[in-house]
Amino acid sequence: MDHGEPGRHDHKQAIESSPAIGDSLALFETGAADMTTTEASNRPLPDDRRFEAFYADRYQSMVGLAATMVDQRCEAEEIVQDALHRLWQRWDSVEEPAWYLRTMVVNACHDELRRRRVRRDAQRALLQRAQAEQDYLVDVLAGVNPRRREALVLRYYGGHTMTEVAAAMEIPTGTAKSLIHRGLADLRGALQQSA
Repeated sequence: MDHGEPGRHDHKQAIESSPAIGDSLALFETGAADMTTTEASNRPLPDDRRFEAFYADRYQSMVGLAATMVDQRCEAEEIVQDALHRLWQRWDSVEEPAWYLRTMVVNACHDELRRRRVRRDAQRALLQRAQAEQDYLVDVLAGVNPRRREALVLRYYGGHTMTEVAAAMEIPTGTAKSLIHRGLADLRGALQQSA
């Protein structure tokens, strides 16, 4: 056996230790993590050096574009990384990668802005409904005897115990319980009348 001649294992190790090829293989492996073994083995590797040069040339400008649209650098970086990953998966079949990447980034930014608008509208609707319910309850509470209303507000809005309600109103605990019990009955009656 000739020990001076490198074996197959040595060639593989030399390829994987090459910075350009090693980084590309790592990128490919992370992208292929979601695929089955068969899908990953049937996929041809893209031209790694061209993609690396394209990545280095376009990354910062695309992050700048996305950050301008979504106003958050970390969100912009995620959008660009996702777009570059999708581009990398189609690298060999895309004729104009710069246009393709820009379109994906802009579309992803529009999607993010749309999601934000939906969340904002939902939050606004919830706040409006909560405000309307609170206004309604305030109106109904206005019809309850003032002492009973005070006890109800301390107990249920203030979150105080029965003993704390009694101390705040400077009355015995039994009287506080009675005021709350009668106040709830008044409140139920007022709610039924307004319904």
